[in-house]
Amino acid sequence: MPVTLTWADDIATLTIDRPERRNALSIDLWHALRDAARSCTQARAVIVTGAAGHFCSGMDLSPDNPVVGRIAPSILEGEEYPAFALLKELKDCVAALTEIPCPTFAAIEGACIGGGLEVALACDVRIAAKNATIGLTEVRTGMIPDLGGCVRLTRLVGPGRAADLITTGRKVNGEEAFRLGFVERLAEPGEAFNQAQAAALEVAKNAPTAVQLALNVVRVAPDMGIAEALSLETRAGVMALISGEAREGISAFLEKRAPDWTVVSQG
Repeated sequence: MPVTLTWADDIATLTIDRPERRNALSIDLWHALRDAARSCTQARAVIVTGAAGHFCSGMDLSPDNPVVGRIAPSILEGEEYPAFALLKELKDCVAALTEIPCPTFAAIEGACIGGGLEVALACDVRIAAKNATIGLTEVRTGMIPDLGGCVRLTRLVGPGRAADLITTGRKVNGEEAFRLGFVERLAEPGEAFNQAQAAALEVAKNAPTAVQLALNVVRVAPDMGIAEALSLETRAGVMALISGEAREGISAFLEKRAPDWTVVSQG
């Protein structure tokens, strides 16, 4: 399988696994990524990473990738429908990552280019090795980052920085990506997954309903006006307080013990 799904301590890890092509995205890989993401509904946290030292080198443009044949009529003859149909299909695959109900962490080593970066941008948090190679290079081959890259990068870094990165197609290392604001944590080379795993374990210690409620607000707040977002936050806060988790969490705090969230779920 081009994507492997493994579990440990209620944490799911999705590994893009086509090392012979630096984990380039074939249509089968896209579908496998979508299906794996949709199977993570019970996870407490999800890590997305790549095999053999690379996150993902972007779309596989080799002739043996069926994607190339499917969009050939658009590229060669100017037909719009094949391109529309393919982009809708692939955006549905990316959307599956954004719909995972728990926090998602992209652990980035090596190449994270084009569609690979668009996958990482669909995650909640990006953790990159300092020497990772990161960029949206689509304009260099006559395309654009059309699977959410233009929109998500702009929301993270602002239109000026997004325009600079996207229209030049330049690549940056993990340290510059961190300074620009679309990588949230830096890791030493080879340590991105370990750091993501540590963060995921921290998430898994916390109240699951509270985490999900807070994450729901964080994900949609940028699309809302301040009043609407604050109203949503208030509603989420009320739901957290009445869920039973606050009762267990406060009791555990006062009794100087670790909270047992399973008591809440069983109740």
